[in-house]
Amino acid sequence: MHHLSIQRPCHLPPATHPQQEKSFQQGEVVTGRINKFFPDNKALLQIGAKQVIAELQTSLSAGGTYWFEVKKGGDRPLLQVLPQVPGKENGVPQLIELTGNKPNKMNSTFVEGLLKQQTPFTMPQLKQALQLLQQPHSQPLQARQDALQLMMNRKLPLTGNILQAIAARQTWDMTASLNQLNDNLTAENDGAMPLRQILGKLSPAGPAVHEAHLIQQIIQEAKAGKQDLYLAIRPSFPSNAPSFEAWQKEWLAFEKQLSDTRNMQHKPAMGTARLAAASPYASVMDGFLTELQRAGKHTAAARDGLQTVLATVRQLLAMFPDRALPDDVVLSLRNSLEAFQSVSLVQGISSQLQKGQMGNGQLLAKTTELLHLLQASSMNEQSKDGAFFKQLLQDIFRQVGYAFEHDIKEAKTAELPLKGLLLQHAAHSAERAELSAPLLQQITGSQLLQVHDDKQMTYIQLQLPGAPFGFDKDLLMELEGRKEEDGKLSSDHCRILFYLHLPILNDMAVDMYVQKKTVSLHIYTADGQAERVMRPLQHKLKSALEASGYHLSSVKYTISGADVKESERISTGPAAGSSEQKGVDYRI
Repeated sequence: MHHLSIQRPCHLPPATHPQQEKSFQQGEVVTGRINKFFPDNKALLQIGAKQVIAELQTSLSAGGTYWFEVKKGGDRPLLQVLPQVPGKENGVPQLIELTGNKPNKMNSTFVEGLLKQQTPFTMPQLKQALQLLQQPHSQPLQARQDALQLMMNRKLPLTGNILQAIAARQTWDMTASLNQLNDNLTAENDGAMPLRQILGKLSPAGPAVHEAHLIQQIIQEAKAGKQDLYLAIRPSFPSNAPSFEAWQKEWLAFEKQLSDTRNMQHKPAMGTARLAAASPYASVMDGFLTELQRAGKHTAAARDGLQTVLATVRQLLAMFPDRALPDDVVLSLRNSLEAFQSVSLVQGISSQLQKGQMGNGQLLAKTTELLHLLQASSMNEQSKDGAFFKQLLQDIFRQVGYAFEHDIKEAKTAELPLKGLLLQHAAHSAERAELSAPLLQQITGSQLLQVHDDKQMTYIQLQLPGAPFGFDKDLLMELEGRKEEDGKLSSDHCRILFYLHLPILNDMAVDMYVQKKTVSLHIYTADGQAERVMRPLQHKLKSALEASGYHLSSVKYTISGADVKESERISTGPAAGSSEQKGVDYRI
């Protein structure tokens, strides 16, 4: 599977963090060549690129290469040579035989990968990993090998369940799994309404709507006596839409309720979800939000093009109400509507036009309604700012259930997130468990790989479903930052790497460095289209960064060709090797 939200482009430069000295741990297995002997059973060994003086417990030959087990760590480790198989070289096959496994191609490739990446392991760990590798599994062999290496790097328990979770996280797209489960549940009538509702939020029909801004705009229009959003929302009423006066009265009363709530002491601010649920005409608003999401799937250029055609149609119908529209105008209207067939209002107009059952008066009314909807959609997209996307990230993180176990322990879970609902769903039957398993494994795998700390640095990986952002595939972020004295990440020395699959620009990696409030970007794409689209927007990025106290120093574009799509696995922190490091302070 080639997808940037799961895999990384080749040849991205490493992050510039200090290299850690090789530290031998008790029980670790290493291979080394004996260069020289010293008195008291000490010898100079070449282990990888490093020379160490070690104390040996067995008489060996100078110039020979052996497998050693670390009996005692430190600057001068105590090493014990592993048993040798008579008549065989001290290579990978011998090491595999010492674990009780057969040195076949699959096992040899896995062990050679551990040595190449300098992944530390003990003999019991290697034996357990090779046994897991033999077991039947739905994941491809390469995915299992990569997952096992990750587990050994992170010192995770070597169990079948964790292997499944890590392999699922590394190979499957969460956005696709959400859509698939949502489709399967929609066909059921099993009372899984809470699960369907949260799946709808995480796999919406289009980009997430800025609900708080929309409600604020409705209230402002109600105060001013304007009807733009009222006219856009009115078609969402199944019947008997309220008059504007009734609509205005409801929203003004709601605004007063919000003001009274804000003025009350010891009362927390109402969150976006509660705000939308408590608003007037909540069920109708839900339907309108879905229409906005569907309209928002399309580019601003496509929406502008349709609005231009609609404006022309309305002008002709207003000027010549008794004349049929010219054929070329009708054809242009049909062609413009074709791309927006997911919007319910468009479906109705197209169907009536196809049947020839729409008179001029009705067409004028319907095109006016559609124009109001497109204008509301454009306003909604323009209202999205940094605060909106920050809130969206937090909402998705909570809704997926990445902190589910912690919240359960702390009794903070007011309503179950996706992971909790999936566990409930799976508990009812084996069939439901099989349906829920892929998503559960992906969420668990993401939790296991999310945060990795060492003394100086913190490494974070976030995998989020892309649909709420308007993406067809997942959004993956790798973050890296130095630790301050208080344990927080430094906002002066950090890095972030985004893996995106955009509807128009396709696969893309955005590598961002921050050094002393100076930001540099390196954008990797398969072709030069991204640079043509993005260069005109750089001044907006520069202004936005300056407003937050940062300076944009450079933006570099690299056409990576096949390297963007034909990619190797992402890194997982410092244990994966210095050439794989990425990240940034997520507070930016």
